[in-house]
Amino acid sequence: MATSSSPPKPNVGILSIGDMGVGVARLLRHHQYDVFTVGAGRSQHTLDRIKSAQIKALDNDEALVAESDIILSIVPPRDAIATAQRAYHACSSHTAIKRRNERNSILTSSKLVYIDLNAISPRTTRSIGAMFSSPQSPSSSRAQGISRSFSFHRSESEPADLQPIEVEFLDGGIIGGPPSLREDQTWKRPSVVISGPRHSEILPRDFIDVLNLKVVGDTIGSASALKACFASLSKGMIALSILSFTTAHQAGVLPALEEHLKEFNPGALAVAKNGLTGMPPKAYRWVDEMRQINETFVEEGGFSPDVLKAVEDGGVGGGAAQAGVFEGVAEVYKLIADDTVLGQERVESRKRGMDVKDVVECIGEGIKAKKRKLAGEDWKRSWS
Repeated sequence: MATSSSPPKPNVGILSIGDMGVGVARLLRHHQYDVFTVGAGRSQHTLDRIKSAQIKALDNDEALVAESDIILSIVPPRDAIATAQRAYHACSSHTAIKRRNERNSILTSSKLVYIDLNAISPRTTRSIGAMFSSPQSPSSSRAQGISRSFSFHRSESEPADLQPIEVEFLDGGIIGGPPSLREDQTWKRPSVVISGPRHSEILPRDFIDVLNLKVVGDTIGSASALKACFASLSKGMIALSILSFTTAHQAGVLPALEEHLKEFNPGALAVAKNGLTGMPPKAYRWVDEMRQINETFVEEGGFSPDVLKAVEDGGVGGGAAQAGVFEGVAEVYKLIADDTVLGQERVESRKRGMDVKDVVECIGEGIKAKKRKLAGEDWKRSWS
């Protein structure tokens, strides 16, 4: 509990309130942090989450950048850039600037800290960091409207000399599941890795301890690289399990596969079973994450298509090598999300895929349905 002599805790904004976001919010609220998000335009399901976690729902992004000292971006990888753009443009709103200037009388810094905790490549992270470091004027937002729950309208009476809200950008990633409160009232927390300049100066010690932040470097991109390398092993293994167990089921040898794994590699069997049954509600998020991992391996690891291409007898390697291994993994998760009933699952209300047999049956049914659909499209093309 904070005392009168303790420094004020920073206000924390979170975009958005998914499974991970709401877990982080509850952890922060448990430690007396005020947590904000944007409620306008959200589903009733999300609004209920916001209320249950005691998060303050604001009307728009201008209010969020005005009231927050730190913003955590925790969204599906496909939304990372758009979410950063929302915050960037909101920082030029006259309303947000004036409100933040009023608040800054009790703060040590006027800069907003934006931490991107999404599963994106270092290249994508650096592009977001470059955007936040690029200059803008309060009036620039008029020409760059974003179709979201906010808009920018500058009246003739508004002063033109207000300076946009400055942003300190940090790279980050979350390794592990959402924070959760144990029965003994201690918290199970993921590792939140961050990197970037001046991290020790701009983040309070208590905030670092509460979120279990671990600094992995002073360079933007380092944290994203670590997250990608870690996730490639865990989620890559799940993708291999999807291929292996589904194929074994289709071939009628799934019980034999499980029997042999139990005897010769019980650890892999346990990992595969947990991964297969836990994957369905998350598959849609993992599609773009796998593509970002692929980009990381190409850009940071050097595994470019020309390096992976096999040349034999004047021929070239297959499409998978040219596109990248994890582009193929992305397509596996896209199949689950788009073409099977497993893609309709939610973490808090599971119906299908609760055991391995049902998972592989659902995938098998999805594959057959997609093949029928593709055959119908081919037939239509042949007669068009």
